[in-house]
Amino acid sequence: MCRCRRRFGFTLVELLVVIAIIGVLVALLLPAVQSAREAARRMQCSNHLKQYGLGIQNYHDTYQVYPINATGNNGSAIPRLTWQVRILPYMEQQAVFNAIDFTIDQRRLPIAGGVILWAISPPYTHCPSDQMVPKVMLSGTAARAQCNYGGSLGSQNVDGTTAGMCQPFKAFEQQMPAGNPRFGEMNPINKARVSGVFAFSAVVLRIADVTDGTSNTLLVGEVLPGCQVNYMGDPQAGTWINSWGNLYSIGGGVSTITPINEMTTCLQSNKVSDPRCNPASLDTMQYAYGFKSRHPGGALFTLADGSVRFITQNINHTMFQYLGSREGGQTNGDF
Repeated sequence: MCRCRRRFGFTLVELLVVIAIIGVLVALLLPAVQSAREAARRMQCSNHLKQYGLGIQNYHDTYQVYPINATGNNGSAIPRLTWQVRILPYMEQQAVFNAIDFTIDQRRLPIAGGVILWAISPPYTHCPSDQMVPKVMLSGTAARAQCNYGGSLGSQNVDGTTAGMCQPFKAFEQQMPAGNPRFGEMNPINKARVSGVFAFSAVVLRIADVTDGTSNTLLVGEVLPGCQVNYMGDPQAGTWINSWGNLYSIGGGVSTITPINEMTTCLQSNKVSDPRCNPASLDTMQYAYGFKSRHPGGALFTLADGSVRFITQNINHTMFQYLGSREGGQTNGDF
């Protein structure tokens, strides 16, 4: 009679083999899960940009002009608010719009529910892929709601505050007969000096002024507030509200002269900063005021016809300027 004992359970070697197989399966599945999550975030981000396109088009249908991005020659005139505030009724934010007094500077004053205007944070202003900074930074009257979408200034001058300093992309500014003013500030107002659809002055533009074609001209794109927050310790540059001062709101507009996803000034950037620049100073605006996203390989944009496109960060930079300009007269290829 056999007295052999039956063995139950696993040996240590078998257990280690099972653990190794599970580890391999997890390693194979994790990138797929992460990719699926990013695809969902990118889709939500694309929907936000589609909403911007519809909001701006509806505004134009109502007033026969694009919303102005500033008041006065440089945004200093009351109410000191960007185009994003003016389209609120077309973004399902009628109550917020109705609470704003456009005859005063209400940026630091309470409106809806006692929250100051600068702290209002509509859901559509945030891309879920960007988790680098809080949606609202600071508190009280210092609170500043950050945003992930900005208007296109085209190939506009976005020099820093020190003349001749830190201008790596200067050569890509659009050459215009009347000159290319910094951030589109000018006196007198002259739309011939504005490269894109928006500027930080009260320039009035219409679809008829987009002579390159609405399907060939950028309207809105992704931006990163985490590339702005170091400026003078005040996060107002990362907002969608402000049209005045050296801390222009990226929600108001950024320039195409800066390459897509140029991350030199961003938080946790691993890029070596230009040794001629102080990354925490206002001299680095050419690095900071460009389109950027947390999506791998590029950024999402709304074109002036309302369509949404993903544009690779490897796009020919001269062609990117053609997309930024509304009346450059160039022929765009595939992008």
